[in-house]
Amino acid sequence: MQYVYKQYAVLASVVLAASLAGQAMAQGAKIGIVDRNKVITSFTKAQQAAQELKGQEDKVRNLLETSNKKYEEAKSAKKTPAELKTLQESLQKQIDTEYKSAQNRAKTLEDQLESDIDKAIKDEAASKSLDTVLVKDSVLLGGTDITEGVIKRLPASASAATKTVTK
Repeated sequence: MQYVYKQYAVLASVVLAASLAGQAMAQGAKIGIVDRNKVITSFTKAQQAAQELKGQEDKVRNLLETSNKKYEEAKSAKKTPAELKTLQESLQKQIDTEYKSAQNRAKTLEDQLESDIDKAIKDEAASKSLDTVLVKDSVLLGGTDITEGVIKRLPASASAATKTVTK
């Protein structure tokens, strides 16, 4: 069922892009296209963010495994149900805190990356005097490809100011 909706969504986005492109062409607008996937895979900061998020994911997974081990050891030591419940609540709180921290960091990184990419696209479009920029996947024909220019405008790496250390 989800696949059917995906087809309609793709079709709708192609029709919308064609419609926008048609309107822009009728008005004499200059249209740019950008391969967003290529931009993301070429973006050093995105690669650094992916590594950082993988580390956070591993940290949460390790905490979960350690917590399960501690709980099983407590059960084996024949702790009382009240002690087991207290231990379980404490361990779950630690897991929840770490998971929420990882989610917040992922959201922050995503927002930073989107902002950097959008700025690079806008700057490149302005330098080429483009009126409209569309995602390359939704354009069947035409448009000026500005992908390489966008990639060159991206920040080289994550700056120390945007990087936060989590414990």
